[in-house]
Amino acid sequence: MSSVNVDFVHKLVILGDSGVGKTSLVERYVYDSLSPDMAQTIGAVLHVKALDLEGRLHKLVIWDLGGGESFAELREQYCANASGAFFVVDRTRPETLDSIGVWLEALYTAAGKVPVVLVENKMDLEPKIPAERILKVTKTRSLGFIQTSATENSNVDQAFRDLVCSIGKTGKDPTPSKPRTRR
Repeated sequence: MSSVNVDFVHKLVILGDSGVGKTSLVERYVYDSLSPDMAQTIGAVLHVKALDLEGRLHKLVIWDLGGGESFAELREQYCANASGAFFVVDRTRPETLDSIGVWLEALYTAAGKVPVVLVENKMDLEPKIPAERILKVTKTRSLGFIQTSATENSNVDQAFRDLVCSIGKTGKDPTPSKPRTRR
């Protein structure tokens, strides 16, 4: 990507409790693969991917944040200057939706009111979170919403496209990349 001119650069953060599938979603999106023995993310892991959207090239700098409580103090630092975020919940574990307030507070404190998409992950499994509860949270907090499965590669690409489109609709210009000169 270094020799390609990009139109915009977006910092995206992936938020949510440990074990909800944040890393699986990112690996499926960025590398189109899924590791069978995924380890817990320690701190944050950075990934980069280009997205062509309506003839404009967007460089996505994706921060996969560790969901463990031991990393809570670092959340605001990792969220600083984010363009948008995913809040990922595991549809088989209702308690993963309960922490949304803490995660969004850290995000909004560090980055302002940026677009957020609530991702109901693991749609290949039987849900234990009532659909009404998820819809109420998304409506109350003005969040986008999508159901995904990293295992089945369902709606993963669409989730990232939706978030980048939401960033473009905020009225704030996404961070334009600096023109590059070739040597």
